[in-house]
Amino acid sequence: MTLLTLTRDILLTHRFYLAVSALLALFEISANILIIQRVPYTEIDWRAYMQEVQGVLDGERNYLNLEGDTGPLVYPAGFVWIYQVLFRITSSGSNIRLAQYIFMAIYMATLTVVMAIFKTTRMPPVLLVLLVISKRVHSIYVLRLFNDTVAMLLAYAAIYAMASSKRLSRLSAVLFSLGVSVKMNVQLMLPGAAFIWWRQGGLPAVLTQVLIIVVTQIALAAPFLASYPKEYLSRAFDFGRQFDFTWTVNWRFVGKDIFLSQPFSVLLLAVHLALLALLGLVLWPKLSQSSAWAIIKGGLMPADKTHARRPSAEEIVAVVFTSNFVGIVCARSLHYQFYSWYFHMLPHLLHLAQLRPAALIAIWLAIEYSWNVYPSTVFSSLALLAAHLSLLTAVVARLLSLNAKPKAKTA
Repeated sequence: MTLLTLTRDILLTHRFYLAVSALLALFEISANILIIQRVPYTEIDWRAYMQEVQGVLDGERNYLNLEGDTGPLVYPAGFVWIYQVLFRITSSGSNIRLAQYIFMAIYMATLTVVMAIFKTTRMPPVLLVLLVISKRVHSIYVLRLFNDTVAMLLAYAAIYAMASSKRLSRLSAVLFSLGVSVKMNVQLMLPGAAFIWWRQGGLPAVLTQVLIIVVTQIALAAPFLASYPKEYLSRAFDFGRQFDFTWTVNWRFVGKDIFLSQPFSVLLLAVHLALLALLGLVLWPKLSQSSAWAIIKGGLMPADKTHARRPSAEEIVAVVFTSNFVGIVCARSLHYQFYSWYFHMLPHLLHLAQLRPAALIAIWLAIEYSWNVYPSTVFSSLALLAAHLSLLTAVVARLLSLNAKPKAKTA
């Protein structure tokens, strides 16, 4: 074996995938320890999280009365129970250094699960490098301790369960629901998950998974629903919540008045729904060399073995990732910690788009640059939108090309 062949195998095939993953994980352990020891911790929401949890420990069950320095408690019940554990472990939140190492463990667990997800696909290992070189993402995890990171770990665990085996589909529903119970952004993945569940078992499977998700939410929120149900639902699942223009990373260039306007919000929602319709009715079926009608028919007659074949791991990852990504593109506001909502998906989305190396690197750099400009500027927000749209366009074009009939050769 020549050096060139060995290098190609390491970077472009899965022959040495585990070794590459292990080396990157070791690098990340060292990097995170160094960051924790050398870079000052930044207080943003951690103290507020602890104050909100303290209220629950003191016996308060009315969500309207639970708040911290940065505002009211707006996360579902799973957040409360997980952060209650962190509250106890970190001496009421005062042991910041211990909390940082706990979030380093969350970082490493997320990295491990994501690498395991990518192992089920054909993504070349060279793209794994993109997972370990983000300044902003290291900050989100070990310097700011945001709850988004916990929600995303649960979401990636759900995706891995889906990609690993159909028999784990119910576990994936539980994990998705746990993720939503920490932060609602995980809901962006559910349209894609529902598509996969439909492909796996039709309408009965989708209804079963939805029931599991709902029952999990009810079980987690039982103490609050039993006492103040309206207050809990209005705060924990406030779909009309408006984010502050001050912290937005995207849409800075449209100005505050347009950003806060109702028509702008409706427009983004309409575009989001249109993109989901495009994915579900046109693009996702192409991943299985099928059609929307064949998939709908197959889902209504799940016992009929003549319908489209069961989804592969490659299809599952592509569907859930693109479902999440169109939600990111159409989000009304992206705060800095929201980068964690899709950062770990970027290598696979870039792979899915089949871009040339120069274009791939340019898009990734533009995204990373935009998330590291603080405060965001007109230029950085435009750069982020341009990078998002470029990646989305490339993914759509690639999926549209699947199953395309080759042009007839002319004499």
